Amino acid sequence: MEMQLGAMLYVYKGEYGLPSIDFECLRALCLLRFTRCPMDVQTSSNPLRSGAGKLPYLQIGNQKFAGYRQIKRVLDLEGYPIDAHLSTKQKHLSTAYANWVFNNLHAYYHYFLFGEPNNFDTTTRGLYAKRTPFPFNFYYPSSYQREACDVVQVMAGFDVNDKLDKHEGDYLVVNAKKVVNLLSRKLGRKVWFFGDTYSEFDAIVYSYLAIIFKITLPNNPLQNHIKGCQNLVNFINRITKDIFRNEGYSSVKLTKTPSGTEASLTASERNFLDSDLNTKIVAGVGAVLAMGAFAAWRGIYNQLTTRSSTDYDGIDYEDDEMEEGLD
Repeated sequence: MEMQLGAMLYVYKGEYGLPSIDFECLRALCLLRFTRCPMDVQTSSNPLRSGAGKLPYLQIGNQKFAGYRQIKRVLDLEGYPIDAHLSTKQKHLSTAYANWVFNNLHAYYHYFLFGEPNNFDTTTRGLYAKRTPFPFNFYYPSSYQREACDVVQVMAGFDVNDKLDKHEGDYLVVNAKKVVNLLSRKLGRKVWFFGDTYSEFDAIVYSYLAIIFKITLPNNPLQNHIKGCQNLVNFINRITKDIFRNEGYSSVKLTKTPSGTEASLTASERNFLDSDLNTKIVAGVGAVLAMGAFAAWRGIYNQLTTRSSTDYDGIDYEDDEMEEGLD
């Protein structure tokens, strides 16, 4: 069965080399790319047009299907079920594993991206504001913060609006690290969690871990823990580079540091370095011109002094003799 012409999936634009900055959008993209569903993707999207006020949403003609669950249901009906290659037992295991990951990583994801004040103010708010049209970008990111407040209160038992010393972030970190350790053991050396074929569980794990691993936050304890699980890092990088190689986006440019490692530069830092480079070029040209002028002057001077020495007639003048007499 072929997807209807004109179908379009609307998602948030990516960052840090990922195709999207948002968990729900990222796993919706996984549905499309894992199943090779021929559908266009639009990243310059207005979430308020979805009918639910959030991305992602799928539009087919005049019909809109907002949210991951509705999008998955449509793809299943259109002949692109993501778990089609799994056995009945594996499908049940996939669902059970997904619920387990959700119960332990969902609160961490929401708290450290939207609930932790410093992370939200310095990073997450800007990411969503830049991807939301004016004037909604001034207040729309706060809707995610309010949602995170509800999620954390239900799943972790504390209120993100309380003082920071009352936030039980350590509890979330401990549970999240346990999940990462178990996921690493479950994956082992396999390509996918169920062997040689993808599943919805792979999409969920990738969507959580890729964002947590790639995003640059002032406070993100799980990031370094993921780095210590090399098979999960390979899992994230393989999907990012192979499956989303044409959709990953990054607003920063990687450069080589003196030690040979890669470092990222922000736009302002790039502008500074570009202007600094221009200054160095101008200074270099000026130095070359100055050296050329000095060399030319030295050549003329040497010619004059050489000529004056050859023109000396060898006669001792009286003044010279008087000076010798004084000595």
